[in-house]
Amino acid sequence: MSAQTKLDFGAPEIECRDELAVRGVRFSYLPAGRLLNRCGNQRMPFRWTINPYRGCEFGCLYCYARYTHEFLELNDPTDFERRILVKQGAARALVRDLTRLGAAGEPIAIGTATDPYQPAERKFGVTRSILGVFAGLSGLELSVTTKSALIVRDLDLLAEIGRRSRLTVNFSLITLNRRLQRVLEPRAPRPALRLRALSRLARGGIRCCVLVMPVIPGLSDEPAALERLLAEARRAGASAVYWRSLFLRSAAARRFLPLVRERFSHLAPRIEAFYGRRAYPPQSYEAELGKLFDRLREKCGFHGTNQRSARCDETGRADAPQAQLRLLESRQRPGAGRSERD
Repeated sequence: MSAQTKLDFGAPEIECRDELAVRGVRFSYLPAGRLLNRCGNQRMPFRWTINPYRGCEFGCLYCYARYTHEFLELNDPTDFERRILVKQGAARALVRDLTRLGAAGEPIAIGTATDPYQPAERKFGVTRSILGVFAGLSGLELSVTTKSALIVRDLDLLAEIGRRSRLTVNFSLITLNRRLQRVLEPRAPRPALRLRALSRLARGGIRCCVLVMPVIPGLSDEPAALERLLAEARRAGASAVYWRSLFLRSAAARRFLPLVRERFSHLAPRIEAFYGRRAYPPQSYEAELGKLFDRLREKCGFHGTNQRSARCDETGRADAPQAQLRLLESRQRPGAGRSERD
C-alpha cells in the first residue's frame, strides 16, 4: 500500500490515496467532490442518485453499469469488479450537496450503479457514513438497493431514517436457483441470504421490495420459477415486486454474451437475435412478460404494486431538511459555533 498514488484514468487525472489490493481486487480512494447526481430520466422514480463506490465486486455479468468504468478508460471487461474506487469524505460531500443542490424533498436512490453493500463496505464503511447523515434529517424520500445481507448491520440507522423519512429498501433478486445465480452473479450473496435479510428488515419495520431486474430471456423467465420467487418474497415480508427485462449495453454484452455462448449455447441464437443490434428485447416479449408479472403478483398477494407509492405525509415538510442541513453543515465546518465575524 502506497501513501499516495497517481492513477492514470484519463483527463482529468484522479488522485487516489492508499491503494490496497485484497482478494485480487484493487481498491483506491477517490476524494468525493460531489456525491449527489441528478437523474434526468423522467421515467425513473427518483431524481437524485448516490453511489458510494465506483465498480462493484459482485461482478454480475449482465450489469448495465459496467459502462461507467469506460469513462475512466478502464476498458478491460473485468475492470468493473477488479478496480473499485472508494469515495473518500462522502458524508461531508453529501451534506454540502444536499444544502446546495436543492434536493430536499425529492426522491434519492442509493445504489443505482454499484451495490452500496458490496464486500468493500465491511472495510471502508462509506455507505454507513452516508446513512448517518440521513438519520439526522427528516422529511426525505430515500431508497437503498442491494443484493447483500450486510445491510442488516445498519438496521439501527435504517430504523431511525424510516422513523423520520420515507424509506424503502430494495433487494435485487432475479432467481432462486443457486447454480444459475452463481454463474450470473459470481460474488453476490446467495438468494436465501437476501430473503433472510429482507425478512429481518421487514420485521424491524422497514418497507422492503424485491426487484426482479433483469429478467433474462430463456434463463430466468420461466413462469413456475418466477412464481416461486414471488411467493418466497411475499413470505419474507416484501411489500412489492417490480420487474425489468434485460437491458444489455455494449459494455455488459462483452461479458454476458460470451458466457451465454459458452454455458448456455442452446440459448445463444435467441439472445443474439434479441440483443445483437439493440439494448432492449422486442416489444412483444416485454408485453408478454408484463402480463405474466401482473398475473403472478395477483396470485402471490402483491395487490396494486404496479403503481408508484405515495410520498411522505405532511410531517415531512419539504423545507424541513434544508434547515437541518444548514445546521449539520455548520457543525462540520472548522470553527463551527463561532460567528461569521470571527
